[in-house]
Amino acid sequence: METKKRRPTIYDIAKQLNITPATVSRALNNNKLISTATKNLVADAAQKLNYKPNSHAYNLRTGGSKTIGVIVPQVNINFFSNIIAGIEEVARQHKYNIIICQSDDQFEREQQAIETLINQNVACIMLSLAGGTTNTQHLLEAMEHDIQLIQFDRTDSELPTDRVINEIDNTVHAMIEHLCNKGYQNIAYLAGPQNIDIFRKRKHAFERSLLNIGLAYYPENVESYDLTRQSAKQAAYLLLNKKNRPDAIFASSDLGALGACDIAKNLGLSIPNDLGVCGFSNELYTEL
Repeated sequence: METKKRRPTIYDIAKQLNITPATVSRALNNNKLISTATKNLVADAAQKLNYKPNSHAYNLRTGGSKTIGVIVPQVNINFFSNIIAGIEEVARQHKYNIIICQSDDQFEREQQAIETLINQNVACIMLSLAGGTTNTQHLLEAMEHDIQLIQFDRTDSELPTDRVINEIDNTVHAMIEHLCNKGYQNIAYLAGPQNIDIFRKRKHAFERSLLNIGLAYYPENVESYDLTRQSAKQAAYLLLNKKNRPDAIFASSDLGALGACDIAKNLGLSIPNDLGVCGFSNELYTEL
């Protein structure tokens, strides 16, 4: 079995040039105490040995980091992939790297991601909470390691962190008003996990908007789902088989709206003639 080639270190460069590892380190970091000639010798030896700096070791040694951890529920959701792209673009401009983790909406995977990022000594963690997250002790642990925490989209308002959130009330009101103007009167709601504040706020905004516009709010017209397409199909099936069947479904995410469309098709309902459907997120497939 072939032995894996060892990664070159500053000690290999020092041995080749017969100088100290400390001198190599200073030369690679352009220390003004090191002569230009020595810096050139070190740079030439590093290139020949294919030496690459160990950023993790440097971070541990200096206590600094140029790495940002990003945790999203799912990387293949258009909203989150756009978030990642935006973070990466700005981070690159400031010479930061990013590490991307996916929780898959599972609390345990989010905990593992946080632990990994702490071990990587990242400067900052930016995350959108998983649908299954029921407590945030693991996030407090990251903050105790002097890692800055920034929450976005799905957040916990009890945590003392910066938060980037979407505008909710006006958006929900505009969507309900649009459905009402299209003639829909009996609007049901697919609610996301109520342990996540953004989904609680969307549900409350839905209730308020109906009453403000003058439509009736029926608690039985609300069903919850776990943000998966299959779960949304099951919740929409319950709604569309009620005696007083809704004529529109407002979903707290576009994946929920997609599940509602699946069931409507299975039941032979025409969209938008028999059923109006709307959701959040602006996923590309909603154009269809």
